[in-house]
Amino acid sequence: MLLMLLPIIPLLGIFALRGTRGKSINIPFVVSSLTLFMGQQVLRHALGGNPLTYRLPVSGPYVPTFQADALSAVFVLLTAFLWWIVSIYSPEYMKHEGGTRRFEISTLLTLSAILGVFLAGDFFTLLLFFELMTVASFFWVVHRWNNEAIRAGYFYLFFSIAGGLLLALGIVLVGTATPGLLAVGAGPVTPTNPQAFSWGVAAIAAGFGIKAGMAPLHLWLPHAHSVAPTPASALLSGLLIKVGAYGLIRTGELVGWGLELGHAATWLGPALTLLGTCTMLVGVIAALLQSDAKRLLAYHSVSQMGYIILGLGVGLFLGKTGGLGLLGSIYHVVNHALFKAALFLGVGVIYVRTGETNLYNLGGLWRSFPVTAVLMFLAVLGITGAPGLNGYASKTLLHHAVSEAARTGLPLMVWAERLFLLVGVGTAASFAKLFYLTFLGKPTKLAISGGTSQRFHVSMAALALIMVGVGFRPKLFLEALAVPTARALGMETAAATIAGLSFWNTGDVVGMLITLGLGMVVCWIGLTTGAFHWTPPRWLTLEGLGKIVCYGLGAVSRTGEGYYRSAMELVSDIGSTIISRLLSACHRLDHSRDGTIGNITLAGISADAAILLVVLAVLIVFYAYMEFGLPRLRLPASLPTWLRIPFESVPCLIAH
Repeated sequence: MLLMLLPIIPLLGIFALRGTRGKSINIPFVVSSLTLFMGQQVLRHALGGNPLTYRLPVSGPYVPTFQADALSAVFVLLTAFLWWIVSIYSPEYMKHEGGTRRFEISTLLTLSAILGVFLAGDFFTLLLFFELMTVASFFWVVHRWNNEAIRAGYFYLFFSIAGGLLLALGIVLVGTATPGLLAVGAGPVTPTNPQAFSWGVAAIAAGFGIKAGMAPLHLWLPHAHSVAPTPASALLSGLLIKVGAYGLIRTGELVGWGLELGHAATWLGPALTLLGTCTMLVGVIAALLQSDAKRLLAYHSVSQMGYIILGLGVGLFLGKTGGLGLLGSIYHVVNHALFKAALFLGVGVIYVRTGETNLYNLGGLWRSFPVTAVLMFLAVLGITGAPGLNGYASKTLLHHAVSEAARTGLPLMVWAERLFLLVGVGTAASFAKLFYLTFLGKPTKLAISGGTSQRFHVSMAALALIMVGVGFRPKLFLEALAVPTARALGMETAAATIAGLSFWNTGDVVGMLITLGLGMVVCWIGLTTGAFHWTPPRWLTLEGLGKIVCYGLGAVSRTGEGYYRSAMELVSDIGSTIISRLLSACHRLDHSRDGTIGNITLAGISADAAILLVVLAVLIVFYAYMEFGLPRLRLPASLPTWLRIPFESVPCLIAH
């Protein structure tokens, strides 16, 4: 019953909002606090070896099922904690943004939906909550209701619905290849129809990939995350895209974590590796060229999700020895949620007091925002992977996993490792740019209004405290949560893969410091040469390529439509000519006129009608001949053979 209460509590909070109208009660804070407490109980049961399961007591072909294993518990606890942080931050921020009540309703409804996704016990229930989450979070994106927000909102809605349809298609295909309703967390399946199973897995991976911002399906993400209110951006980037990561982990579970390469859908590991690498690269290149702080962070959400997808792909590819890939991905899910939420909240503080998010209009703000600058600096160190912060731990695990895959000699894995290092330099460069232009550059001439609320600092400080704690004790989360989760997913060798691992070995620390140093050099070169101001031509961007493809398809469609209309006009003209001639022929039967047959003149009757009467008379004669047994008709012998045969066969035809 505990599993059912978790999604219900936020819904009750929506009703409580109406009862507290005009009162200063932070209902989202109360709801998220209860959810956080109950999430801890779920985690305790799941890690204790007692996964929770609950089936609604209803009859019928479909019975909604809820379950919580170690993976579900980690995601539920992470969800509740981030919602709790944002509920501290958002009341003060939304005074500036406006529409507080609308925002709170959509926030609580989204919380209910996302908890339902993580606690769903079957894929159909997961799909229902997935669609509810799409609709609820749509109102975050369109909150301002200006042209940019509406455009981004419908862009977000289009891609999310497409993801839901792909997910539904995949569930149907996998369901045809496996007996019974597809359960979440049931482990690898043995398909009766491997081809349908492979297509179903591909559709499910694509559906969750859209939500995860996987290239080239990421186009909605920078638009949606940049126009939403900052608390919503923190949740969209910090948590909602993690639904895609959660789904990809569950998809890998269908195929089998920790199995050798002989398992079903062997292509999934290399495919995710390739897509993850492309996602990392596309995201970081786009981020380097951004001038808006929120769009820069949004593109880095794409890039960081690439790290996670790459780790999952490597984990599947390596099979029994892929524990580092799976552990690194789970670890990075949590770490990215922490530092990305802190970065968005910090940008929100700057926006509230300056009304500006364009980096080139900011500068020298450390004097006016010293606390915000320190807290954002810790988040910057976290996302760049600096030793001593949380991002270093998960990126080190992922690097070891990719290096192990590269040792197989497969060119894909070799290039994945090279680009992994390159993206690390790009990440350091883009966040050096963000921090320098915001806090250390030439002092801005913008007017700074009011003071910074303590709520802002409390929420950011709570995130920073955990980031520093995880950074100094990197094995704590790994051993307490990540390893039990990986083992529950089927990766039995997870503990063995980290047995001799040390996060503080000289090679890893020096390598990360070199990456950070190269990133700062790239940042300096980009700022001094103006390379970061370069705007690529539309045909070099995915959006531009998408438009070119759409225009091309439109041109082909219009050309085809022109040929079709010409053909139809020709057919219509020919048909009209034939019909008019037939009507003209028939029309002659409707007009009486004088006609002559031999020496007989017929007055007032058409010759056509006279011919019909003669034919009728001939038929009557033949009928009488057959009916009354008249002597057989004898034709003259001089009549040609080709003419005798038809005439002699007429009585037989009439008789029939």
